Amino acid sequence: MRKYLIIGLVFIVTFLYSIAAMVHMGLFRDKDVFFLYARWWSRFLLKLCGIKVQVHGMENVRAGERYVYVANHASLFDIPIVIATVPDNIRIMYKKELEKIPVFGWCLKFGPYVAVRRERSREASKAITSVVESMKSGSSMLVFPEGTRSADGTVGQFKRGAFSIAILSGKPLIAVSISGSAKILPARSNSLKRGLVRVYIDPSITPSDTLSRAEELELVVSIHTTISNNVNLQL
Repeated sequence: MRKYLIIGLVFIVTFLYSIAAMVHMGLFRDKDVFFLYARWWSRFLLKLCGIKVQVHGMENVRAGERYVYVANHASLFDIPIVIATVPDNIRIMYKKELEKIPVFGWCLKFGPYVAVRRERSREASKAITSVVESMKSGSSMLVFPEGTRSADGTVGQFKRGAFSIAILSGKPLIAVSISGSAKILPARSNSLKRGLVRVYIDPSITPSDTLSRAEELELVVSIHTTISNNVNLQL
């Protein structure tokens, strides 16, 4: 009974925040306010669902700097966890199909997030270009390089998109390790539990724009190893 009550409240809260964000952006023509609503929504959602978050390494996020955050992905709660805890204006890439969802999807389309059709490589390339341009206006980017949620909480293989964004934008990369979210709401499951999530924010790395393909792959492996080690501490 508790689970269904919370799910219902989540839908209501999401609906109300989506409406408020769209109205506010429409009246003031300021998309930056979207980030505030996203943070408020995320924090309220975590509190509503009984999810506590411990953050380690917050000092690695410097005020006024913009980053490409690279995180593992094991739960639908990963996005609100990062948005609620990292003090930064963070954009995400989302599936274009989500825009069909009434109110919530309209809010995504109206906001500063970046839509992409995953099945189209040309669209993905355009999305990367769009992200790089958006970061020039003062926002960071959150990317899940696994491309999909892990089925068992372990860290899957990384794709190169996030690293291409960092190289093309000239922005530092920050590895964000999310440990414990898979136990709260696993992938392809509706089993919602209270719990503790630990987030590890590692020192930033600024990749050179002259990296060779081999050096870029080494960077991908290094970030993957860092995140895997942090996640495995708590598995």
